Amino acid sequence: MVDKGKRLENLYIAIVGSADFCRQTSAVYRNLNPNIPTCHGSYDDAWSILLTHKPNVLIIEIGFRHTERTHAWMRSFLQQTRERFGNELSIVVAVTSSTKLLYGGDILFLEEDSLEPSLFVDSFLITPPSNIPSVPRLSEQIENLTWLLSREWNRRTDGETPLPPLGSHGWVQSLSDPVSCELWMKWLPKYAGYVNENPLIIGETGTGKTNLAYALHLLSGRKGDFISITPRDFSSSELVQAELFGAVAGAYTGAVDKWGLVKSAEKGTLFIDELQSISKDLQGKLITFIENKSYRRVGSAETTQADVRFVFASNRSLYDMMEENVLRDDFAYRLERVMLELAPLKERRLDISSALAFGLAKIHRQREIHHPVQGFDSTAYRMVFSHTWPGNLRQLENFVAKLCEHADMEETNIIDQRIVAEVFRSHMVGEPTSPAEVVARAAFTISKEALTDSIESLSDGVDRFTQATRLAALDASGGDIEQAAELIHDSPSLLKLTSQTILK
Repeated sequence: MVDKGKRLENLYIAIVGSADFCRQTSAVYRNLNPNIPTCHGSYDDAWSILLTHKPNVLIIEIGFRHTERTHAWMRSFLQQTRERFGNELSIVVAVTSSTKLLYGGDILFLEEDSLEPSLFVDSFLITPPSNIPSVPRLSEQIENLTWLLSREWNRRTDGETPLPPLGSHGWVQSLSDPVSCELWMKWLPKYAGYVNENPLIIGETGTGKTNLAYALHLLSGRKGDFISITPRDFSSSELVQAELFGAVAGAYTGAVDKWGLVKSAEKGTLFIDELQSISKDLQGKLITFIENKSYRRVGSAETTQADVRFVFASNRSLYDMMEENVLRDDFAYRLERVMLELAPLKERRLDISSALAFGLAKIHRQREIHHPVQGFDSTAYRMVFSHTWPGNLRQLENFVAKLCEHADMEETNIIDQRIVAEVFRSHMVGEPTSPAEVVARAAFTISKEALTDSIESLSDGVDRFTQATRLAALDASGGDIEQAAELIHDSPSLLKLTSQTILK
């Protein structure tokens, strides 16, 4: 059994920020493991802390009192820190005020008028809106990230490729939710090392599947190129096969002699998106190639060997594709061995916060804005945070652009409820369409708990389901107790008690 406490001792944590932030963060580490060495201080103490204690993790705060002057110092400090320590120091930025999100995003870019990434930051910590029970609080985020950083430092000690900073080519642009941190910092490096396997990435449109596929290639150490193809872009399966494997002249109408993408991806990675659009005949040929590392060009009898790793992706679940008979069972069984799932934005909501920060900083570099939007007031932040975002990160980035337009027209640098409502055309941004959706969400939560044997009896299960339903209603309403009560026709006092119990 792994001694987690001992593992954490490979970290030395430096905390820089306000007195309250340093005190609260230090308390988290004392409770987590009193043997973890920590040091802390204000911005004025930052260089002294780094040079004297030589930590390998720096947590630095962007808080309510953050100013333009403070920010200019922080940009310079982080740039010099990264230049001096390189990947010997993991840098975590904690944004503790929704009114200062722009500054968190600005740190991700090297220059004030350029989209070139700074590579200063490895991860974010974000304070969520209050009274939303299922969202990890800052203390929980710190604990989760600490375990992942410990794992990362073990990887580096073993000589493995360090994980890149945010914004690196092929890497994630912003990262804060524990669900995403687990995927990118824990499972991705592990699966990247399975170089004889062919991973499958499942995720809704706009969640970042191509980036994840490239990151798998990046961390795999394969020396060849990363090549991608979307079979849907071709009019026939025959053309897809020719694009992948090549063809000989005359193999089909209009065919010319050529080699395919498999040849181009030699010793590299070939990414095939929208797996569900591949014909079953081509799936069979891919199985043969995966097993034998050999293929034939269309119309040729000659066999060619190739060293190529495939990565597949789809916006539909593996089992849905099997049930709908668009995927061969023998192909599906091979793919489920190494499968990464990119959760939709509504299931990793702290990424909404870091994406807002990134989006604000990006739009201010792309457009002339007279009144730069620094962030959101608490109500507006809750409204955006509670939305379901069916278009995921792409939709959110477009939404940020519209918000900035409205704020600029109204000559304000803080987005409020009225601006958000105007863009959404409704105040009920996060409200589900029916109580049935809330109950379904609660049932899914309870089903997972039941599989871990944490429910001991029928009465216990009923109580847990009731609590899960109330929590789901609070989530859907953005923590608004009255709205949650109305949604599921429940008692506001019981919902208030549930909220208070969870948040203790």
